[in-house]
Order: sequence, then C-alpha cells, then structure tokens
Amino acid sequence: MPTAPRGPSPLHRWGGLMARHRAVVLAVWALLVAASAVFYPSVESRLAAPDYTVQSSESATAQKLMERHFPATGAEQGVVVFRSARLRADAPAYRSAVERVLAVVPADAGGPADPYSADGRISADGHVVVATFPLTGDRSARADRAGDLQRRIRAEAASGPVEAYLTGPSALTDDLSDVELRDQSVAESVGVPIALLALLLAFGAAVAALLPVATALGSVLVGTAVLGLLAGPLHLDRFVTVVATVIGIGVGIDYGLFVISRFREELARRTPREGTSPDGTPRGGTPRDGTPRDGTPCPDAAAVRESVGVALRTSGRTVLTAGLIVVVALGSMILIRGHIFTEIAVASGLMVVLCLLTSLTALPALLALLGHRVDGGALPRRLRPAGGGRWAAWARTVLRHPYRLGLPVLALLAAMALPLSSVRLGVDWGLASLTGTPSGKGQRIAAASFSPGAVGPVQVVACGPGDTAVTGARHLADAVRNDKRVTQVLPVERSGGCASLRLVLAERVDSPRATAFVRDLRSGPARTAFATSTAKAHVGGLSAEYVDLADETAGKLPLVVLVILALSFCYLLVVFRSVLVPLKAVLLNLAATTASLGVTTLVFQRGWGEGLFGFTSSGTLQAYLPVALFALLFGLSMDYEIFLVGRIQEERLRTGDDARAIPAGLEHTARQITTAASIMVIVFGSLLFARVLELKQFGFGLAFAVLLDATVVRLLLVPAVMGVAGRANWWLPGWLERRLPAVWHE
Repeated sequence: MPTAPRGPSPLHRWGGLMARHRAVVLAVWALLVAASAVFYPSVESRLAAPDYTVQSSESATAQKLMERHFPATGAEQGVVVFRSARLRADAPAYRSAVERVLAVVPADAGGPADPYSADGRISADGHVVVATFPLTGDRSARADRAGDLQRRIRAEAASGPVEAYLTGPSALTDDLSDVELRDQSVAESVGVPIALLALLLAFGAAVAALLPVATALGSVLVGTAVLGLLAGPLHLDRFVTVVATVIGIGVGIDYGLFVISRFREELARRTPREGTSPDGTPRGGTPRDGTPRDGTPCPDAAAVRESVGVALRTSGRTVLTAGLIVVVALGSMILIRGHIFTEIAVASGLMVVLCLLTSLTALPALLALLGHRVDGGALPRRLRPAGGGRWAAWARTVLRHPYRLGLPVLALLAAMALPLSSVRLGVDWGLASLTGTPSGKGQRIAAASFSPGAVGPVQVVACGPGDTAVTGARHLADAVRNDKRVTQVLPVERSGGCASLRLVLAERVDSPRATAFVRDLRSGPARTAFATSTAKAHVGGLSAEYVDLADETAGKLPLVVLVILALSFCYLLVVFRSVLVPLKAVLLNLAATTASLGVTTLVFQRGWGEGLFGFTSSGTLQAYLPVALFALLFGLSMDYEIFLVGRIQEERLRTGDDARAIPAGLEHTARQITTAASIMVIVFGSLLFARVLELKQFGFGLAFAVLLDATVVRLLLVPAVMGVAGRANWWLPGWLERRLPAVWHE
C-alpha cells in the first residue's frame, strides 16, 4: 500500500509559490498574451500548403527527380481554365481574353503553353479552354505564387466576356486553407459559448465558469503565436493549426475545470459556515470544527494559499500526469516518416504543453488573487448543481453487480471495434468544400469538360544509361494507353539519361480508383516495361503520395500503438505504484479508442452518417487519421483515468478501506468528469459544422471517443474492475518498488 507524503509535495509548494508571487506571474502572462495578440494577424501568412509526402518513399523520389531533371515541367502544373457560355473558343473576343489573361502569368520555365496549339486543350463543345504552365519552388513558394496569380487572373478577367480561374494543387490548397480557417471560426463560435454554458451550470457561478475558458483561450493565443514562429522551419499548414487550436481549447478548459473544482472544495472545507451569501462569501456562523466565529471576513490569505497548494497537489498532479502522457502519445507519431504526422505531433503537443503551463502557473495565481470571489456571479439556487451522493450510490450498485453490468459493456465495445478490421485508408483532398472558390470552380469545369484527373496527373520518371529510360517510358505509355482509367497519355519527355511520362486519369486524384490505379501501375506495367532495362521507374504525383502515406500509416500503426501502450503503462506504474491500475488503464483505454475508431469507420468510410453530418463518403478514412486519433484519444482519455483513480487512491490512503474509497472517489469526481467530457464533446463536435471532410472526421472521432470514455469506461468499467480486484489494485512487488523512481503520490 502506498504511503502518504510526510510533507508538502513539490506541486503543493509550487502552488504556494504561484499564490505568493501572483502579481508577477499574471504580469508575465499578460505580456505574453498581449504580444501574441499583436503577432496573431501575421500567423496565417506564415502557414504552408499541406504536405502529405512520406520521406524516402517512391513518390518523394519521383518528385525530387522531376525537380532536378525536368525543371521546365515544374514541381507541379498550374492550370488556367477559361469558360464562356456564349462564345466559342475560336471567337476573336475569346482568343483575345485568353491572351490577355495569360499575359499576367510569368514566362519563367517556358511560360504557359499556347492552348490553341496543343492537342486536347479545347473542350468538345468549344466553350472551355485550359492552359498549363510550370510552378517551381517548394510547396510554400508555390502556394504563395498561386495565390498571387489567382488574384491577378481574376482581376484581368473580371470585366471580360470569358471567365478565368486558376486551379491545380497549389491553388486548390490555398483555397482549402481559407475554408479551413472559416471552419475554425465557426467551430469556435459554436463550441466556446456552449462550453461556457456547461461550465456555468456545473459550477453555479459565473466567475468560476469564465476562468477555465479565459485561461484556455489565452493558452491557445500564445500557442498559435509560437506555431506562427515555427511555421517556416517546420512547414506547418492551416489544417494542423485548426486541429491544435481545437485540442488546446478542449484540453485547456478541462485542466482548468479540474484545478478550480478542487480549489473550491478545499476552500469551502477550510472556511465552513452555517450560511453563505449567494456569491459564495461567508455570512457568519460557526464552522464545523466548533471554533467560534465573530462574523469577520474569512477566509484569510493563508487559507487561500493552502487551498491553492492542495488543488495543485491533487488535481494539479492529474493535469501534469495527463498532459505528459498526451505529449508522449503525440510524440510517438514521429516514428512515422510522413510530414503530416510530425506537424500534428509538434503543433498539438505544443498546445497541450502551453495549456499545462497555464494551469500550473497563471490559473493558481488567479485563484489566489480572487479567493472567495471565484464564486462571484452565483446562479439562482434552483440552477446550481445538486449533490446528494447519487454517484456514490451508483458506484455501490456497480460494485454489487460488476459482471452483470461490466461484461455487456465490454461486448458492446468489442462490437464497435469490429469495423476497424476493414478500414481503407486514403486522402480526401477536400474538393467538395471548394464549390464556391475560384480554384474549385476551375477544377469542376476542367473535370466536366476534360477529365477529373486533369489537375493532378500521375507522373512516372525513370533514369538510366543511354536510351534505356526513354525506351522503357515509351513501352509503359503503350501499355497503359488502352487502360480505361487513363484518358490521356502525354508525350514522353527526355532530359539526359532520364525520361518522364504523365498520365491523366479519368478519376479524381484522391479517389480510391485513382490510388488503385497507382498500385496496379507499380506492380504491373511499370515493372514490366522496365523489366529488362537498367533504368528504374518511380511513380509519383498526388495519387501516388496518398498511396505511400496510406501504406506508411498501415505499416507503422502497430509500432506506434505498442510504444504508446508501453510508455503509458510505465509512466502510470511510477505515478500510482501499482501493477494492476496502469494495466487496467491501458487495456480499457485501448478498448475505448479502438471502439471509437470502429464507429468512425462506419460513419465516414461506409457513409452511415452522410445525411446527418452533411458529407459524401469517399469510401476511405484519411490515411493519417487512425494513428493521429489513437495518439490523441489515448492521451486525452488519461485525464479522466488519473483524476478518478487518483481520488480513489487518496480516499483509500485516508480510510484504508477499498469498499469505501471507490464510491467516495466517484462521488468527488464524477460531476467534474461528466462536465469536462461534455465540454470536450462540445468543442470537438463543433468541427462537424466544418465543410472540410477531414475536419469532420477528426471532430467526430475525438468527440465520440471522449463521450464513450467518460461514460461507460470511467463511470462503469473502472469501478467494476477495481471492485473485483479489491486490494490487488495496489499490489506492487517489493523488488519493483525499490527500483522505481521516487515520486510524491497521494
């Protein structure tokens, strides 16, 4: 059995330090928030285009070879789409409009191709014309150039008889970033007010409800500024900043809620009265310990500081432990070579760290400053949360029937996880959300008049001695010319000993059929065409990038899961000084996380939620989603595990009775857990209002998992398993106890 600490723990002393120096702490945070607010408007301009590249993959190698040997072709092809409902392409006014618009496209690397001298540039009905030109530089430079060209093209065509739109990978991702920014604003405007209302109902006081929201938003503002500074070196994009922002708001509010709840509990315990005013301040009377009171203002500063210290020693430890586990879980994604995983890990991990720092510095300083005023703005009594020991009664019911209640829930979780066995990974480019944007309009016109794959052809590049590469590329062109999935085979290009071939598909670059074609091409025609050649072919392009990302994710997922499970177990072993408690936590978290991923697969891959959530299923989950969601969900679910089990352990140390500790622990934490979970569900669920499918998938997966974890897992399975285990919950071999690092534990 763990022993209680003999003196104040480091976190207890830290809380007292923050309380004593609250003016300095709050001044430092005020300066940080003010500086971040000044810097915030420039963050958007620093963000790069999404990068789904997998280092050292076949598509990445093809991209490098194209950039090195075919600079005139460019890293990608920009596409200018012209359309007129009235004029045909051969009309003088139409040609004049085309020439005028193309004149704004710089002539470097050959400039735009003349659409009137190239085959296949004019639609069958004669009303649509496309012109292509090379875009060079890295992804960020291409995105900046595409944004500038889009504005110039739109301005030049605004007063003419012909519509003109720039489309292509960079133009589309530019507009997608703008849509994601609007989606973030919508999510925040929906999620934050509802979360504030939930806090108000949970705390019963306006000041207490505002504090966690204020500290969370402050953390996110500072975190966003830091991400802006890192955006250039790390090539961060809008999507990961949206995800990190939403995670920061949810986590920051949760951490604040835990600390504030314990502070109020300790403050009330240290200064009890027979009556209190509506705002929570004492009216007078006799405290429960029987010491007379004369009605003078109470509590004193020492009681406030002590309450802050206890709040950090208990709930602060929960926040610190849970936050570190989230960071460890996110860090495990760096094992995967895809750039998107590094972005998510760094951006989300940084936001969680800042929420952690705020909860352990600014928040205790604010609590020390406010004291009993934290209960200001109290709700009418009928709207305040009710007590009554209902959660303790529920825990005793679970303890009486652990198998009858627990086994059906475990079976339900297993059934929910089954669809995960048939998950298909891909990348949805978000084209459905771009219907009102210039690049989206251009893409739809090009897809309808020519081919859906016109804006992102498959690229094949090969290098070898003599004519081997060119010969192999021509054999490959002949082999795929009759493939019904290919609408156009562009001429083979040569540069020294290298050859390149571009294939325009009849499918969208992000469709399952396009990625299936890439797999077939690599395993069949590309291998056969170069079978007798010393040249080696590499298949690249956007569709190939998506294939490589899906394969890398599927291949590394077991390793990432194993690392997360092992590190979480070891960390909880040190914190709780128990073998069964961390083992139970890891296994139950694994069950809840896989169940939520299974339901996410049902909703988005099989399309069970299309009508409800307003999307059209692409038949896949985003390639990076299972790993990213697993890391995030596993880390976030530890909040409630540590908060609940830590309080049960605290009660057991106080009473020495497991049968009493579990109901008491649940009674003291269940309301906070359900409130925190409802806030997480609200904040993450607000992403379902987004137009971008990957944001909807992220939001649903996170919200559903938190809902599942905080209800059936924490409030049913945890007490059931701990009740069955009894004293074995706290068993730890002596030899292991002697080897574990010494930490303070309650």
